[in-house]
Amino acid sequence: MKKYSLLLVAAGLASSGAMAQTSVTIYGIVDTSLRYISSDNAAGQKNFVVTNGAISNSRLGFKGTEDLGGGLKAIFRLENGFNSDNGSMSSSGVLFSRQSYVGLTGSFGSITLGRQQTPLFDLMADHFDPLTVGNYDQNAWMPAGATLIRNSNMIKYYGTFGGFAGGLSYAAGEKAGSIKQGSQIGATGQYTIGGFSVGAGYQQTVSPTNTDWKDTTYNLSASYAFGAAKVFGGYYRIKDSTGTTPAYFGVSGSAASINGGIGGVQRQDNAYFLGATFQATPAWSLTAAGYYDKSKNVTVASLGNLGDGSRYALVGVAEYALSKRTQVYGTVDYNKAKDAALSELVGKDSVTGVGVGIRHIF
Repeated sequence: MKKYSLLLVAAGLASSGAMAQTSVTIYGIVDTSLRYISSDNAAGQKNFVVTNGAISNSRLGFKGTEDLGGGLKAIFRLENGFNSDNGSMSSSGVLFSRQSYVGLTGSFGSITLGRQQTPLFDLMADHFDPLTVGNYDQNAWMPAGATLIRNSNMIKYYGTFGGFAGGLSYAAGEKAGSIKQGSQIGATGQYTIGGFSVGAGYQQTVSPTNTDWKDTTYNLSASYAFGAAKVFGGYYRIKDSTGTTPAYFGVSGSAASINGGIGGVQRQDNAYFLGATFQATPAWSLTAAGYYDKSKNVTVASLGNLGDGSRYALVGVAEYALSKRTQVYGTVDYNKAKDAALSELVGKDSVTGVGVGIRHIF
């Protein structure tokens, strides 16, 4: 008994020593906006809502590091997404829906395990999407839908070597009897020299029910910063036979988002985006962005194969910094769909949105 007690004391002292070298940070974003939508149901009726913000999804997170010596550190992140307009979790029943991982980092880069953002989404959100991925589903459809944003059960590597940075990931489908079912692989590379940066990414997700059905995305993007301005552009090529793309591209309440696509029918998309940001003054920041997608074989489970269609969005954002942590902003966006892509909007073939909001970062 005495020996067992001494072991407990030794373990406690070791734990205290480790905690003394550990840094833990609580952080978050609360972003809420008032938004007018010109068509928000099947009848095409307008709506006014208080909603999660236009710039960033609200979140609460914990992250930390422990110095293990020799340049090696242990790292972790737990991040919850929530809806600031009503306090609900963004993913019902999932506490850390945004990220939940642990890993090691050093001169070699970082290796992390758990629920994480895909390398392709990191590339877009951190470097090449003019909006850093818009939060309204009317204007976030293309970057978010093409990258599938996050995945669970992921092994991820990221490293930076001079002007080059790259990421690799593998997410296990965890299907007994089949390693491929439900799995996902991803890879990105980015090279930066001066104000110019170019990046490319690849991601493939296998259906959890059929290994012949895959959602594959290729991306090429570039940006150039000069003075107070920065311009962006990029291209996506998407081939999806899993039926997931319509659900990700669909505005909430649309036929595509409710029903998803038809597995086994390959949808193909060629998508483009352009945009620019301008720091007009230390406090004022302006952003303009345009997204266009030409799609073939748009399927909706309840409607069948609708054929081909096209869709685009034009977005403008003006932000004013009240401080380093608090900003107010205004947004306007116009969204248009034709032919089969009409299934991705709600009500009319075009939707206009206007919003104002406030964001606080802590």
